[in-house]
Amino acid sequence: MGRRFHCDYRHYGLGRLAVCSLCGEFSSEFWESEWGYPKIGVSICDCPSAGHDMIFLDYRECGPDGEPSVVHVDQEANYKITFLAQNFERFIMGLYHNEF
Repeated sequence: MGRRFHCDYRHYGLGRLAVCSLCGEFSSEFWESEWGYPKIGVSICDCPSAGHDMIFLDYRECGPDGEPSVVHVDQEANYKITFLAQNFERFIMGLYHNEF
């Protein structure tokens, strides 16, 4: 099955009307300019830390026309980047809901 990821994220949507959408108020540009996140790609979801770590599509290796990997960026660890998945599909397929 591959790597598994606990599904405790708030996913961002496409469009510009929703606050947390690709072109909304809290877009990647916001996180880069206001919080200092690196310009590596597109923020796709935040974590329960309320902005102190986020999940990005990372275009550093593939360029604008390739398929990005998925990474975790930890703001409190000097923006440490941790590889999560080879691509978005593998990231989504690895999500699971933790039943309490």
